[in-house]
Amino acid sequence: MKKLAILGLGHIGKYVLDVLSNDTSIVANGFDLSNGYDLSNTDVLETIIKDANGVLASTPFFLNKKIAEVCNKYGVDYFDLTESVDVTNYVKTLNNARFVTQCGLAPGMVSIIANHLASSFKKVKDINIRVGALPKNSSNHIGYYRTWNTEGLINEYIRKCPAIINGNYVEVEPLTDTENIILNGLHLEAANTSGGLGSLAQTYINKADRVNYKTLRYPGHWKIMQFLKDDLNLSNNFDTFVKLFNENLPQTMEDYVYILINVTGYDSNDNLKIKQYSNVLENTTDMTAIQLTTGSGVMCVIDSWNKGHLNHLHGWVRQEELDFQSIWNSQYNCYNKEIIL
Repeated sequence: MKKLAILGLGHIGKYVLDVLSNDTSIVANGFDLSNGYDLSNTDVLETIIKDANGVLASTPFFLNKKIAEVCNKYGVDYFDLTESVDVTNYVKTLNNARFVTQCGLAPGMVSIIANHLASSFKKVKDINIRVGALPKNSSNHIGYYRTWNTEGLINEYIRKCPAIINGNYVEVEPLTDTENIILNGLHLEAANTSGGLGSLAQTYINKADRVNYKTLRYPGHWKIMQFLKDDLNLSNNFDTFVKLFNENLPQTMEDYVYILINVTGYDSNDNLKIKQYSNVLENTTDMTAIQLTTGSGVMCVIDSWNKGHLNHLHGWVRQEELDFQSIWNSQYNCYNKEIIL
């Protein structure tokens, strides 16, 4: 029976540990400061990791490189939830185990869905992914309360954003190219943010005309974020940006996750078609929607790994390399199996 070490017991790590503790096919244990383990200490990491078959890094992104390094040293498979392009680029250099990055919602499950939709076309034209984790209600000017890790959020807002334009890989500026989106009759605004596309841009170089990812927000949010990022230069003052959010925006447990994935392409008869996946997921009485969707994404991947569906893969593993059916048919999939092709 495989042993999984869950590093970091915040909102997602604790949720995954609670669920997998009831799975008799895997042994899951959790570690962080709450139970006496300093995950910034390399000796502590080595003690934990060398005794595991796999590690889930649900830690702040700045700890992930060291965790991946120790996994590589001991040949232990590595999974993470990071949106950080820097972390993923580092993990790509490791090859002594399986390194499956960006396993949550976005990046993560949306890449798996988008790649599956694209696979049915003879030629892919556009892949457009739009995702937003938003409070159900708000009364402030930016239409936002915190629903997840602030460091990860601000990192998305200030880093360059991988994309495909005219078949070529590019990196576009965050918070730009705003557009209006109608999802289930609700008016939302989308803008470029970093990390959510995962590895799809690299995968579809010269295979699609356009591939991009944007985050959904309520109208007016992006104009204020552009003011903070550019006019007040908070893009160069990361700690201050995070502190302002943490001290002035409350955290809410009442949230929605909005997903809209549009894939256009040409079928076998050269007809231009569109395939879509859209969904709105909401919190339960004891779990936020972002916890449920992110936790579901990584647990589907771990379930597939535990059942041996990743055995043929090695080194850095892209989300779109994973077997769609084993992911989508997992008992941990919360994404409504009936509304996908």
